Amino acid sequence: MNKPAVPIFYGWSVLGGVFLMYAVSNGIANFTLPLLYPNLMDEFGWDQAEVTRPAAIKFLFASLYNLTVGYLMDRYPPRPIMAAGALIMSLGVSVMIFMTELWHFTAIYLLLAFGMSMCGLIPCMVTVSRWFEKYRGRAVGVLLMASSFGGAVLPLIIKGHVADGAWRTAVLILAGIGVVGMFLPVLWPVRARPSDKGLTPDGIPNDGGTEQKVQLGIAGGASVAEAARLPMFWLLLLATGILWFCITGVIQHQALYLGRDQGLDGGTLAGMFSLFFWCSIFGKFIFGYLSDHFAKSNIMLLAVLNLAFGLLILRFVDGAGREMIYLYAVVYGIGFSGAFTMIQLMIAELFAGPTYGSILGIYVAVDTIAAAAGIAVLGEIRVAADSYIPAIDTMLVMVFVAACCVIGVKRISSRWVQQVSTSPA
Repeated sequence: MNKPAVPIFYGWSVLGGVFLMYAVSNGIANFTLPLLYPNLMDEFGWDQAEVTRPAAIKFLFASLYNLTVGYLMDRYPPRPIMAAGALIMSLGVSVMIFMTELWHFTAIYLLLAFGMSMCGLIPCMVTVSRWFEKYRGRAVGVLLMASSFGGAVLPLIIKGHVADGAWRTAVLILAGIGVVGMFLPVLWPVRARPSDKGLTPDGIPNDGGTEQKVQLGIAGGASVAEAARLPMFWLLLLATGILWFCITGVIQHQALYLGRDQGLDGGTLAGMFSLFFWCSIFGKFIFGYLSDHFAKSNIMLLAVLNLAFGLLILRFVDGAGREMIYLYAVVYGIGFSGAFTMIQLMIAELFAGPTYGSILGIYVAVDTIAAAAGIAVLGEIRVAADSYIPAIDTMLVMVFVAACCVIGVKRISSRWVQQVSTSPA
């Protein structure tokens, strides 16, 4: 007698939906638009600091929006919020073809920041964390692969137009992709919680029906105020801020460094971008997978060291040939994605619970400010020193500090777990 087929857990469909939305929203705004910077410099006469300044301002304002979105995600279903964000982002990308002044570019990036906060990292992370507990590491790894997937695929789609200087055509193509890719998941299959479908996290049955106790993080029962009094809260916040400074600063400036300073043509640069993000897809998957089998703090430390190695390679690409540039794309692509993945998993590891959305909003807000600082500081250093080398040296020192912070979080959280396990019930 044949056994009845086991239905596929609906959470995987939800993961697929937020994957598509995050791939398109983040892939366009953060990872593909920087590819157009050399074109914009040629047409409008902007320098490195000017062309990257709107992105820095975008991240700065997004930090304020993210605080609000994190609060809303603890109280309202994600679909209306995501739908509004998709509409705003689609509008922002579409009107880029009409810009002629730097302030136009800045205003458009402010619009993108508003939209991304509502259909980007926070709503996607909160949704996935509600649907997965036992398999959260690999589910988050898959989700975060989405932005890299967008960063790997979208540059190839517009590669020819970038090489020809037809950046407006490239923008129209990205706008069309955005409309489809960001609205489809809102219609289907995204749902707020497993209970909306009569299910439990991970699809694992329990004896108590469809209601299941939420698995808390190490300090997941803490309120926002209580969490803010914990040393590991601040150590992790400092580490993630540093990592976002380096990750976003490099991503926003690598087209200028490798294209302008190292002489890569537009087509080759687009291919390097694609390699960079294909490797980051691998990095997000492997680090997410490892985090389900080993201590997350150890895997985060490994990711930070990988990121440092990538920066070290970038430090010496000048005059070393394209092989070194491609090696950088592989190593830093894996390193940045691993660090990005482990930041999200460490926040959930420590604070998953009823205030997770609000705490995540605080982290994302601070990290976004750090990202804005990274973009701005790297641009100013490049203009002042006529070189990106001092900026890379600064980031190497900062990554060392981040590694020390991760070690501190590991030790404090281990003591916290021991105290809780030995305390009387």
